[in-house]
Amino acid sequence: FGPLSLRALENDEYRRVTEGFLPTASVAFLDEIFKANSAILNTLLTVLNERRFDNGAGAREVCPIRCVVGASNELPDSDELDALYDRFLLRKEVRPVSDEGLMTMLSMPSPGSSPCDDLSVGSSASTDTKAGADECEVVFSEGLDQIVDALSAASENVYMDGDACALLRDLRTYMREDMNVEVSDRRLVRAARLLKISAASHGRSKVDPIDCLLLQHMSWRLPEQRAAVREWIWDNLTPGGSNGGSTAVASCRILLGGLRREVIEVVRRTSGCVTGDSGARPADVGAIGSLRNEVSSLKEVLQSSAAGLARHIELLKESEDHLWLDPDEARAARQLLLPRALAASDSIGRALADAHALELALSTDQSSSIPNDV
Repeated sequence: FGPLSLRALENDEYRRVTEGFLPTASVAFLDEIFKANSAILNTLLTVLNERRFDNGAGAREVCPIRCVVGASNELPDSDELDALYDRFLLRKEVRPVSDEGLMTMLSMPSPGSSPCDDLSVGSSASTDTKAGADECEVVFSEGLDQIVDALSAASENVYMDGDACALLRDLRTYMREDMNVEVSDRRLVRAARLLKISAASHGRSKVDPIDCLLLQHMSWRLPEQRAAVREWIWDNLTPGGSNGGSTAVASCRILLGGLRREVIEVVRRTSGCVTGDSGARPADVGAIGSLRNEVSSLKEVLQSSAAGLARHIELLKESEDHLWLDPDEARAARQLLLPRALAASDSIGRALADAHALELALSTDQSSSIPNDV
């Protein structure tokens, strides 16, 4: 947090010189963060939660911190450290270098360093090093604060529909009951905000299932839990329920089958009359009207599901361009989830055609034309 101010001590004030240290930084990297003592941990919690630093004698400074990255070779083993661990929303396990990667690293002129480092030292870089200048170029935006503020404001207009909210709820239940991990309310709220920011950064007004892939980096506590969490999210991500959306399709099929049986029974009693013009009893005509309304409502549900799946399919096809997903991660999700979404879309399309046919059978408009595909 900075050295003690000797000038302040002369005036019997306990203050730190914070310029150039964490309280005045916008991005910070904290190594071996879980080895910090209690005093440092308490101060860190204040900085992370409130963006404030208590600098003695009641002086509370505003911290411009935007991002804090922590690193550790060990996981927290106490409640005090758990509180700090929970403040880090995104978690990433860094594995040892693979055998193939190790061969590449050891063959480098300076193992452990980046070729980009040579570009900033003097002007005598080699031809090979200069050739990689374009790959190493880092562009910083002078208007970063404006971009962040605009993105934050845009996220306020992004909404989470019932499917996204239910996914978060069910994920917390899964973590508690199957993984023995309690996901805090604070963590869920911040996860939801990150999903909204992800959607806003792509110009969308709602959180889509593709954004929820980020939850695999926000839910686990131990690294070995990540694979199970990812599998659960993949199994529950397709719109329309678990198992690639088959749950919703099966439910609609059951409802549609029940309505069809009721329709057949009533129409037999009216000898095919659905309007009452041919002497059908008023009670049967009223029953046909009620069934017609139920079929229309079910058709609207299926149309909504079909539109949601079509949107999901298009976003999956473009998943490698997602700003928040690793390309390899996005590619793996697309290879698994796209066939599921296409199969679910096909099933819903067939159910929708059946609902439309049943609706036409109950229609009082005898002049309506029946589409060829129905």
